[in-house]
Formats: sequence, C-alpha cells, structure tokens
Amino acid sequence: MLRALFAVFALCCGLLSQPSWAAEVVRVGGYEFPPFVETDGGQVRGLTVDLIEALNKAQSRYEFHFVATSARRRYADIADGHIDAIFFESPEWEWAAKGLPVDFSNVFLQGGEVYIAPAKEGRGQEWFDDLRGKRLVGILGYHYGFANFVADPDQLSKTWGMKLLNNHRSSIEMVLADRMDIAVVTDAYLYSYLARNPGTRERLLVSDRFDQRYNHRILLRRGGPLEVDAVNRLLAGMERDGTLARMWKAAGVIR
Repeated sequence: MLRALFAVFALCCGLLSQPSWAAEVVRVGGYEFPPFVETDGGQVRGLTVDLIEALNKAQSRYEFHFVATSARRRYADIADGHIDAIFFESPEWEWAAKGLPVDFSNVFLQGGEVYIAPAKEGRGQEWFDDLRGKRLVGILGYHYGFANFVADPDQLSKTWGMKLLNNHRSSIEMVLADRMDIAVVTDAYLYSYLARNPGTRERLLVSDRFDQRYNHRILLRRGGPLEVDAVNRLLAGMERDGTLARMWKAAGVIR
C-alpha cells in the first residue's frame, strides 16, 4: 500500500513539473535562394536558418523548425499543410494568382534582383535596355519582372530563350566565362559573392536598374499555428533591439 502511495505521489509531482503548455511547432519551408537558403555539402545555411535561430531565442511560445522544399513545390507544401510558413517571400510570386489561403507579415527587409553581364570595352548600361535575342540565364522556379513574373520554365525558354539553373553561383560564373550574355541575380547574393571573390567585380557589368525589387515578408499558412499579428510583434521586437540589423549586416545583404 505504501509503495502504491509513493508511486501516485511521484506521478503527481512529475505532472506538476511539466509546463502547462508545450511550444507550438512552426514548420518553416525553405528552398535554394541564396543568401536566404543555401545548401553546402549537405548542410543548410543562410538567413532563413539564422532567423529561425533568432526567433527561437527571442521567445518560447513557438518552436521554429526548418523543412526543405523547392521553389516549385512550395505552393503544394503550403496547400497540403506540410509547411506552415516561408520566410523572405512576396505576395507577387504567384500566391494571389493561385488563390491559396495564406497571409503575409509586414515587410521586414528590402532588396531586389539585378542584371549582370561580361564587362567589355564600350559596353554600358544600354546593354540591359533590350533583353530579347540575348543569352539569358536565371534560376529554376524563380519569377522574373521582365517576363511579367512568369516562372514557368517552358514559357521562359520558348519566349525568352532563357537557360534555367539551380544556383546563382553557376549563373554568375557562366557570365564571367562569357557563356551567357546576361544573368539575373539577387543583389544580396551578388554582394556576398563579390566580397568572397576579389577581382571579379571589374569583370562584370552590373545594371543600375532592378529586374524587380523585393519587399520581403513572412508567409503564413492560414489556420496554421502562427498568426500574422503574432509574427509582426516578434519581428517588431527584433527590429527594436537591433537583432535584425545585426543579422543583415553579418550576412552582407545591406551596404
């Protein structure tokens, strides 16, 4: 009898020691999109991973986990509930057109995509005025402003003769090798690439104009564990305490 009482007492103590609620898991989808998501030797890194870590340190109500997806698969992953959120997204990237039940946070980072070309004597900004007839290279699954934000690879190939790759580094190096006339790259990744590869800057002509400008937001699956008001409060707090600014500076996405 005494042993049974001790067992009940121990069980009650164990239950009392547990938290009254467990953190809600938020599955953050990420696809190859440097410097926001980069895969290197099987390891995922980038600003999405950094922001997940910062959010987990800033609060205990939610537990953010990274889940790999792809630029083309992310719509289905949101629709079927496989992922709850995507960082560094934009409503313009087919979300409204597809009619999916998603919400977006306030803008928390701005950027864009620029054109680059091999630097040659006599070539200036006018090289980017007309893209037709030029050898273009971009990233599979991305939306391009010059093509009215079309991402369909068949249409980009047929209409623009565009070659689509899986990473920005390859597209930059194809331009450096003069195998392509123009690449479209994110300005944030271009800055970091040039910093890591001194001597390449003078070999590239970089456009003054943007193909598109980013107003980065956090996309949330409607009905998921995290709501827009909550994520806006988290982002505002990290803006106030300097967490976001330190993160952007460390990644080289602001100059």
